[in-house]
Amino acid sequence: MKQLGYRMLVGFSSTSVGIFFAWSVGAIAFHTYLPGWLGLCLSVAYAVGMLWLLWHTKPKTLWLSIATVAIGLVYLLTLVQHPSSDRNWAADHARMPIVRFLGENVVITNLRHCVYRSETDYDVHYKQLSFQHDQLTKVWFFVQRFSSIDGLAHTFLSFEVQTEDGPKYFSVSVEIRREADEVFSPIRGLYRQYEMIYVIGDERDVIGVRTNVRESDWVHMYPVNATPDQVQQLFDEVASRLNGLRDKPEFYHTFLNNCTNAIVMHTYKLTPEPINWLDIRIVMPGFSDRYAAAHGLIGEPGQTFDDLQSKSRIDTIARHVGLTEEFSTRIRRNGSEN
Repeated sequence: MKQLGYRMLVGFSSTSVGIFFAWSVGAIAFHTYLPGWLGLCLSVAYAVGMLWLLWHTKPKTLWLSIATVAIGLVYLLTLVQHPSSDRNWAADHARMPIVRFLGENVVITNLRHCVYRSETDYDVHYKQLSFQHDQLTKVWFFVQRFSSIDGLAHTFLSFEVQTEDGPKYFSVSVEIRREADEVFSPIRGLYRQYEMIYVIGDERDVIGVRTNVRESDWVHMYPVNATPDQVQQLFDEVASRLNGLRDKPEFYHTFLNNCTNAIVMHTYKLTPEPINWLDIRIVMPGFSDRYAAAHGLIGEPGQTFDDLQSKSRIDTIARHVGLTEEFSTRIRRNGSEN
């Protein structure tokens, strides 16, 4: 039994070191302060050197120790990379939203509304939205599937404000804050390459670009089972963090600090037990709606997930409606009739 336990320990250690070693190779290649060609050369040299040691070092447990030290040193080198609020940002990420609480009045500044001609050709507009805090009544959870890999997706929220003139809606999307001409890469997202931004936008912008502009994407909209008090508390948590990012920017991370992790953090005070943000259904956002349904956050009692997911799909409806003034109302009315 002792021998079996020792082998299992060595096997687990080897697997873990192998995974982190692969990460460390990429960390060198993508290091911000190294020219691309130099980072690539150093990463290749590092990989070849460590594999040479693996071949020639006996016992192999000694190599595990050497590799652990090497990985640790590479990690320390990545810490010299710091997030910044001062870069040449893409036009649609140039302004960060601001949420101010003036007594019971809430004022959102820099609420974005892009008018799209195509995914890369658009005009960026900003406006201000004011409402009473207790007018926040409902919230929806969105899952945008953009890949054939089930686990890859983008998630975001939309809030309803019930005003005297009827309901108004706005979306909150946690994204990489792209620099000009920068494109998102899940691999680069592992290596402190992107800052994070909370976009607050008109639904015709945040939802519309994912339904009517990116016509190959699937978008699902789920009403969240939350009371108005819980919706207001959720919004307060979101506002606190997005305001904080103005003074203390953070790096986005593909698995550990992404769109879904951020939403989960804001729900800690709203659920009986904190959601485990290391659950694979959270780490892989494409499965997050399954997690939410399993815990009663979305869906009706007794409803199967397949039925819930089928009724929640809105991208085909949104394309039929178009980005008109009735967009928000129609995707909700038609979605409920599916």
